[in-house]
Amino acid sequence: MIKTISLSLVAISLLLVSIVAIAEPPNVDYYPTPNPHQQQQPQQSPVDNVISILLDQGFAGAIIVILFLWTYKTDKNNRLSQKENFDKFVQISAECSGHMASVSARLENIEREIESTKQLELLQATRKG
Repeated sequence: MIKTISLSLVAISLLLVSIVAIAEPPNVDYYPTPNPHQQQQPQQSPVDNVISILLDQGFAGAIIVILFLWTYKTDKNNRLSQKENFDKFVQISAECSGHMASVSARLENIEREIESTKQLELLQATRKG
Protein backbone atom coordinates (compact mmCIF):
# COMPACT_ATOMS: atom_id res chain seq x y z
CA MET A 1 0.00 0.00 0.00
CA ILE A 2 2.83 2.43 0.84
CA LYS A 3 4.51 1.43 -2.39
CA THR A 4 1.36 2.30 -4.37
CA ILE A 5 1.04 5.70 -2.71
CA SER A 6 4.71 6.54 -3.30
CA LEU A 7 4.47 5.47 -6.97
CA SER A 8 1.36 7.60 -7.47
CA LEU A 9 3.10 10.62 -5.88
CA VAL A 10 6.11 10.15 -8.17
CA ALA A 11 3.81 9.85 -11.20
CA ILE A 12 1.91 13.02 -10.25
CA SER A 13 5.12 14.98 -9.69
CA LEU A 14 6.50 13.83 -13.07
CA LEU A 15 3.25 14.87 -14.73
CA LEU A 16 3.43 18.34 -13.16
CA VAL A 17 7.10 18.77 -14.14
CA SER A 18 6.36 17.74 -17.72
CA ILE A 19 3.45 20.20 -17.94
CA VAL A 20 5.66 23.06 -16.77
CA ALA A 21 8.49 22.05 -19.11
CA ILE A 22 6.21 21.77 -22.15
CA ALA A 23 4.25 25.01 -21.48
CA GLU A 24 4.74 27.87 -23.92
CA PRO A 25 7.14 30.61 -22.95
CA PRO A 26 5.56 33.95 -22.13
CA ASN A 27 4.95 36.31 -25.00
CA VAL A 28 7.63 38.95 -24.47
CA ASP A 29 6.07 41.31 -27.00
CA TYR A 30 2.86 41.39 -24.97
CA TYR A 31 4.50 42.76 -21.83
CA PRO A 32 5.51 46.41 -22.22
CA THR A 33 8.97 47.32 -21.07
CA PRO A 34 9.59 50.68 -19.44
CA ASN A 35 11.34 53.24 -21.60
CA PRO A 36 14.26 54.76 -19.66
CA HIS A 37 14.19 57.87 -21.89
CA GLN A 38 10.54 58.58 -21.27
CA GLN A 39 9.88 62.03 -19.85
CA GLN A 40 8.32 62.30 -16.44
CA GLN A 41 4.93 63.96 -16.29
CA PRO A 42 4.84 67.12 -14.18
CA GLN A 43 3.42 66.75 -10.68
CA GLN A 44 -0.26 67.58 -10.49
CA SER A 45 -1.97 69.25 -7.60
CA PRO A 46 -4.42 67.20 -5.52
CA VAL A 47 -7.33 69.16 -7.01
CA ASP A 48 -6.20 68.23 -10.52
CA ASN A 49 -5.90 64.60 -9.42
CA VAL A 50 -9.45 64.61 -8.07
CA ILE A 51 -10.78 66.24 -11.23
CA SER A 52 -9.02 63.72 -13.46
CA ILE A 53 -10.33 60.83 -11.33
CA LEU A 54 -13.89 62.15 -11.61
CA LEU A 55 -13.54 62.63 -15.37
CA ASP A 56 -12.18 59.11 -15.73
CA GLN A 57 -15.23 57.76 -13.90
CA GLY A 58 -17.68 59.23 -16.43
CA PHE A 59 -21.32 58.89 -15.35
CA ALA A 60 -20.41 57.73 -11.84
CA GLY A 61 -18.14 60.78 -11.47
CA ALA A 62 -20.99 63.06 -12.51
CA ILE A 63 -23.24 61.45 -9.92
CA ILE A 64 -20.56 61.92 -7.26
CA VAL A 65 -20.25 65.63 -8.13
CA ILE A 66 -24.03 66.09 -8.07
CA LEU A 67 -24.32 64.33 -4.71
CA PHE A 68 -21.50 66.45 -3.30
CA LEU A 69 -23.19 69.68 -4.44
CA TRP A 70 -26.58 68.52 -3.10
CA THR A 71 -25.03 67.57 0.26
CA TYR A 72 -23.22 70.91 0.49
CA LYS A 73 -26.42 72.86 -0.28
CA THR A 74 -28.50 70.80 2.15
CA ASP A 75 -25.91 71.20 4.89
CA LYS A 76 -25.81 74.97 4.33
CA ASN A 77 -29.61 75.20 4.53
CA ASN A 78 -29.65 73.04 7.68
CA ARG A 79 -27.08 75.29 9.35
CA LEU A 80 -29.15 78.38 8.54
CA SER A 81 -32.36 76.84 9.86
CA GLN A 82 -30.52 75.61 12.96
CA LYS A 83 -29.28 79.16 13.63
CA GLU A 84 -32.80 80.57 13.15
CA ASN A 85 -34.26 77.94 15.49
CA PHE A 86 -31.60 78.66 18.13
CA ASP A 87 -32.35 82.41 17.92
CA LYS A 88 -36.08 81.67 18.34
CA PHE A 89 -35.28 79.44 21.32
CA VAL A 90 -33.26 82.21 22.98
CA GLN A 91 -36.10 84.69 22.42
CA ILE A 92 -38.75 82.30 23.79
CA SER A 93 -36.51 81.46 26.74
CA ALA A 94 -36.14 85.17 27.58
CA GLU A 95 -39.92 85.66 27.36
CA CYS A 96 -40.54 82.64 29.60
CA SER A 97 -38.03 83.94 32.13
CA GLY A 98 -39.90 87.25 32.26
CA HIS A 99 -43.25 85.50 32.73
CA MET A 100 -41.81 83.20 35.39
CA ALA A 101 -40.49 86.22 37.28
CA SER A 102 -43.96 87.81 37.30
CA VAL A 103 -45.54 84.51 38.41
CA SER A 104 -42.97 84.23 41.19
CA ALA A 105 -43.75 87.77 42.38
CA ARG A 106 -47.48 86.99 42.40
CA LEU A 107 -46.89 83.80 44.40
CA GLU A 108 -44.87 85.75 46.97
CA ASN A 109 -47.71 88.26 47.27
CA ILE A 110 -50.22 85.45 47.75
CA GLU A 111 -48.00 83.86 50.42
CA ARG A 112 -47.81 87.18 52.27
CA GLU A 113 -51.57 87.58 52.11
CA ILE A 114 -52.09 84.04 53.43
CA GLU A 115 -49.66 84.68 56.31
CA SER A 116 -51.33 87.96 57.17
CA THR A 117 -54.75 86.28 57.04
CA LYS A 118 -53.53 83.53 59.39
CA GLN A 119 -52.13 86.10 61.81
CA LEU A 120 -55.37 88.08 61.70
CA GLU A 121 -57.40 84.92 62.43
CA LEU A 122 -55.08 84.03 65.32
CA LEU A 123 -55.49 87.53 66.76
CA GLN A 124 -59.26 87.36 66.44
CA ALA A 125 -59.30 83.88 67.99
CA THR A 126 -57.25 85.03 70.97
CA ARG A 127 -59.48 88.10 71.51
CA LYS A 128 -62.63 86.00 71.53
CA GLY A 129 -61.28 83.30 73.71
